[in-house]
Amino acid sequence: MLTRLSATAYMARHLWGQAQYPYRPLEQIRLRQSRRVRAMIEYAYRFVPYYRETMRRLGVCPADFARAEDLRRLPLIEREQLQRDPEYFVSEAQPMDRYLRVQTAGTTGAPRTVYIDARALYLDAAHGGRERAMISQLVGRPWAYRKTMIVSIHSTALRVQQFHRDHSLFPRGLPVRRQTLSIFDAPALNVRRINEFKPDVLHSYGSYLEALFGYLQTNREPLYKPKVITYTSDTLSAVARRRIEGEFGIPVLGTYETVESLKAGFECRHHTGVHLNIDLCPLYVADADGNPLPMGASGEVVVSNLVNRATVLLNYRLGDIAALLPDQCPCGRSLPLLSDLQGRSDDWIELDSGELAHPQLARVIVMQERDIWQYQIVQHSPGRFSVSAVAAPACDCDVVRRRVTAAFERTFGAGTHVDVRFVDALPRQEGGKVRAMIRQRAQLASTSDAPSANEA
Repeated sequence: MLTRLSATAYMARHLWGQAQYPYRPLEQIRLRQSRRVRAMIEYAYRFVPYYRETMRRLGVCPADFARAEDLRRLPLIEREQLQRDPEYFVSEAQPMDRYLRVQTAGTTGAPRTVYIDARALYLDAAHGGRERAMISQLVGRPWAYRKTMIVSIHSTALRVQQFHRDHSLFPRGLPVRRQTLSIFDAPALNVRRINEFKPDVLHSYGSYLEALFGYLQTNREPLYKPKVITYTSDTLSAVARRRIEGEFGIPVLGTYETVESLKAGFECRHHTGVHLNIDLCPLYVADADGNPLPMGASGEVVVSNLVNRATVLLNYRLGDIAALLPDQCPCGRSLPLLSDLQGRSDDWIELDSGELAHPQLARVIVMQERDIWQYQIVQHSPGRFSVSAVAAPACDCDVVRRRVTAAFERTFGAGTHVDVRFVDALPRQEGGKVRAMIRQRAQLASTSDAPSANEA
């Protein structure tokens, strides 16, 4: 009981001021970031085998790291390294059974194991106050509202919620009264459950929300309208967002969270990009060799988690493709902005020449079709693709099929074969996500993840 009381007090203390924190001057936020960098690098050198051995090999010490930019002196950590030897990055400060063990969803076909310490879990809940402040404004109250979550039963979010129920003393239902539904259940079933529960907030993966609201529009079924919708894990198309906000009148907010980086960022009502929690998880956008790219250039997201002291990941290639944005959001928050995610580095397209091309080259072809609500592109070999599409009820499938086929041929060359199929639903990975672009690398000549990627 004393431990649970102490944990609750710790979370409450760090929750204080989080709602206003993103409005602080950027210089203050960077100062806090630098303090966390120095603390984490000293901790990693002392307790984590990978960093102790790597820094000694490089001839550097903790005193050489004063800012987030200094973390680039460390080698890039590839996802394959973490998958191959997760314990190499785990702190020896506590026994491993004291950490919460979670896995990534495995949408790349290679799930990775990450350990999270209790302190990081408490802080993660407190730092969530930054985005919850916006939700509370839309709901009209900060406590005791209803939230429906449609997620995988294996999701990290559910594991973390159970941890907090087991280790804190917040009365059940006081902060949020939750309904948990499965992403593997049909939209028709979950719509009925949502109408019975009447949530103020609806949260799911972007791909499932597309399917859910596509079903509602097709079947003209009534939906109890929540005051706000939030999504994470995979993307929500611009078409689906316009449908939800325009036709259904529900504001939509995205969050950027991964198992490796925890609360990396969140979106506000202006939809100018993702506000980055750089004091918790500084990141930069890099080319395939790990060199930082300028503002506005798309590349791979590289993160450093300054909160989690179990699996310590500094200068870790996350695999998401995005761009840092130069402008400041009109909302007044001073946190830097990241563009919407544009795919994964795993899904770069192989051309006949053997070179790799950005996945957006294929995605934009399908995204231009307003009557395609959801899609998945699979490259089976250079010059051979298949497209699975969920279409609007009024879609002329033959016309759309011809347009998509012609666009692929213009983009990838004459002789490109495209099999366009219209389906009721798209296949989901084990973690419940839908991948918009898949390159079946086993059937391709190249096995690299991106142009000139370093395999560690």
